[in-house]
Amino acid sequence: MSTKTLPIPEESLVNLLKTLPEKKLAEVFWKTFVQFDTSPLTAKEKRAVKKGTEEYKRGETVKWKNLK
Repeated sequence: MSTKTLPIPEESLVNLLKTLPEKKLAEVFWKTFVQFDTSPLTAKEKRAVKKGTEEYKRGETVKWKNLK
């Protein structure tokens, strides 16, 4: 399968992402940033996950819908 590159202005891309339903936005981020990274977490990444989990438990995180 050949891949084509299409230049898109950053503002247009951001606006497109803001219009997506939360479920679709999560799918896009998963496919873009997570799906192909199979390497083990570094110590720094593990600390970031732990910190994020603790912030979530304390109610200090921001929901997707509030970012739009």
